Order: sequence, then structure tokens, then C-alpha cells
Amino acid sequence: MQNKRRNVIIGILIGSIFFYSFYLKERLAFNKAKESKTLTSMQSYFLDYPSGRYVKELEIIEEKMAFDNVIKNPTEFNFRQYYNLCDGGRRMEYVRFEEVKQSSNVAIVRSFITEYPTSKYLAQSKQKLNDLWTAEFTIYETSVKNAGHKVDGKSVVFFRDLLNYMRSKDLSTIYIDFDRKIELKDYYEYSAKAKEIAMLAYGEQHSFEYLLSLKTNFSEGNLDLLEEEVVQEMKSVLFGIFSNDFFGIEMVNENTKLGPNDLVILISYNIENQEDNYQGTKYPNLWEYTENHIFKNWVIGIDANFNFAFNIRNINKSYQFKYKGSPGDNVQGIADMGEGYRIMVRNTFSDFIKNISRNFGLAQKPEEVE
Repeated sequence: MQNKRRNVIIGILIGSIFFYSFYLKERLAFNKAKESKTLTSMQSYFLDYPSGRYVKELEIIEEKMAFDNVIKNPTEFNFRQYYNLCDGGRRMEYVRFEEVKQSSNVAIVRSFITEYPTSKYLAQSKQKLNDLWTAEFTIYETSVKNAGHKVDGKSVVFFRDLLNYMRSKDLSTIYIDFDRKIELKDYYEYSAKAKEIAMLAYGEQHSFEYLLSLKTNFSEGNLDLLEEEVVQEMKSVLFGIFSNDFFGIEMVNENTKLGPNDLVILISYNIENQEDNYQGTKYPNLWEYTENHIFKNWVIGIDANFNFAFNIRNINKSYQFKYKGSPGDNVQGIADMGEGYRIMVRNTFSDFIKNISRNFGLAQKPEEVE
């Protein structure tokens, strides 16, 4: 009986030692975190004791420390640190507003207005947004002034209307929708007269018997990728002079849900043979296909006719721009004619976009003007 009692007592003593050892270890970690007053030491406690006794107490201290860092030094690092460590913190709204005051990033201001529609800081945040818009208008007017005679007056008026509309609705995104049409024909489909003119134009000494097929080498599948590239280039051109991410451009697809105020640019384009006209007869414009500077064959060039249609339905404003894009002569070092035709189409898009940019007075950033 005495041995049994002794074993029980020993067990209790050993258990107590383990309990108090663990408790004291956690207590020491808590005291270290609390007394050190550093966010790093607190994170060390949370990692070691995610369900510890002092988690809530330290979270209150941590939130206060992160907040004090923001107030003393309102840097992007301290804002991010507060958001990461104190998700749901009781001072979150105030910290978010402090970031609004310090930031020139319109996304931060818009996000605050959206997430805190009843905030006591709402009026100040809207004024900050208005100030940012005013700065963007100034950038645009400076760009137009620097562009000088290169701009198109009607185009500039429309773009001003566009900016004012986006400002009134606080819109940040323009959508682009493409409507393509392909009308291509091979050399053999031309009339005998057109072929005769082509032979005279490019030299009778060259045989067109093995002229590469346009339809075979042209891939419509490339256009999907090209349109995505164009969307990014349109963003760079239409809004490249403005502050980063102030505006955005997205491509319309089957998942796009447009609202009544949303803005959509419709770009219709027709891919067709590049042709010249002689006394009323159209004949193909031929390119020399070379490898290592050695003539291999003739190929038919391609063009793209564009119709840029932009309507602001709610204020009955519209803008249309028709243009025939040219591939130019920058089709060098290609691996095959499929790639060559892709580059031709890409060049016609770039040519078209540059003209849009010039019309609107968006050719270059003011600080880049010499």
C-alpha cells in the first residue's frame, strides 16, 4: 500500500515538473515578446504557441505597435506590415485612410472609398481622388501641347470628353472588342490582266510559277494572340502618358460582364491582299522572300483595313477612325512565311495604333519631349 502511494506521489511530482516546465517556458516566451517590444519577437511567440495562453493579449499589443509604426513613419513598408499582421485590426480604417493621404496610387484611394462608404474620412478621400484626376488632366493637356500640329482637333475634343466622362463615373477601365474579317486570295485567283501587270511591275525575268501560297501560309489562329498583344499596346498608347494603373484596358471575351456605364472600343478589321492599282486593275503587291540574303521566292503582301469605333452612349459622343495599316518593310530574319505573315499583321496593327496615338495627342510622355 505504501509503495502504491509512493508511486502516485512520484507520478504527481513528475507531472507537475513537466507541467510547470512547459508553462514557465511559454511564460518566459511571452515575457520576452512583451518586454522586447518588437514585432519580430511576437511573431516568434505566435509560431511556437499558435494556441497559447497569451495569444490574444499579444495580438492587442502587436496591433498597437504596428499602428504606432504607421503613425510615426507612414511608409509603404509599415502600411503593408500592419495589413499583414493585423488583418481585422480595430484601427484598420484609420490606417487605410493614412495610406490614402500619403499615396498617389489611385487604386488605393478607390479601394478605400468602395470599402468604407460611410467613413468619416469619405469626403477627404473623394477630394484626394479629385486631385488625382486633376493631375491626370494636366498631364494630358501638356502632352497635347507638346504634340503640336500632329494632333487631330476633333480627336482631342473627344478624348477630353472621354476623360470627363470617366471622371464623372469614376471609371478606370476601357474594354476592347474585336470584329475580324479575312478576305485573302492566292496569285492564281487574279485575272490574266492583273498577272500580266504584276509581271511587268516586278520584272519578266522572275517566274511566279512557284510563288508561295498566301492562304496556306497565313494562319488565322495567330490573330487571337495578336489581338491580346494589341490590347496591351493600346493600354501603353492610350494611357501610357498617365500615372501607372490610373487606367486599364481589357479585352472583351465570353466571360465579360459589361455595365450600362462601361466603355467599349470596337475595332473592326479586314485582313486582305496588299494590292496596287494600274489603270483600274488591282494586282498583287509582291515581296521577295530571301534566306541568308539569297532570293528564294515571291510572296503576296497583306494589309489590314481598320475601323476604330468608340461610342460614349450616355452622353451621345462618338469617335470613328478608319485607317489602312501597312506592314512596312520590317519583316526580317523570319524562320518561315507563316511567321512572316504574322509579323506583317503585327506591323499593320502597330501602324494603326501609332496613328490613333498621334490623333489623340498621346505620342509621348511630356518629359520625353526634347
